[in-house]
Amino acid sequence: MRSAHDHNHPVRVPSAVLVELYRGGGTDDAIDAVLARDFAQVVTTGARIARIAGHLLAALDADSDMAVDALVVATAIRLGGGVVVTHEPDDMTALAAAHANVKVARI
Repeated sequence: MRSAHDHNHPVRVPSAVLVELYRGGGTDDAIDAVLARDFAQVVTTGARIARIAGHLLAALDADSDMAVDALVVATAIRLGGGVVVTHEPDDMTALAAAHANVKVARI
């Protein structure tokens, strides 16, 4: 995130991702501290992004266990492309395969 910020590239975090991250205890505080630095903007996932995500899942014949990943890729698509960073790139790569303007990078 720091590199993107330093190069004036926007960093967006779909709100659905926070559902997977917030788990109570010290993890919530760490996430809130990162978000408070204004490196990233939390974006909501409305009906348009949900529709894109649903179509991505349908294209892979995937079920809802990949829903948050699909929302992340759909957000990137809706925002005109970008780089999706994740520690588990396989599902994201499959979801983004038909969209040349969305790249997936392992962190």
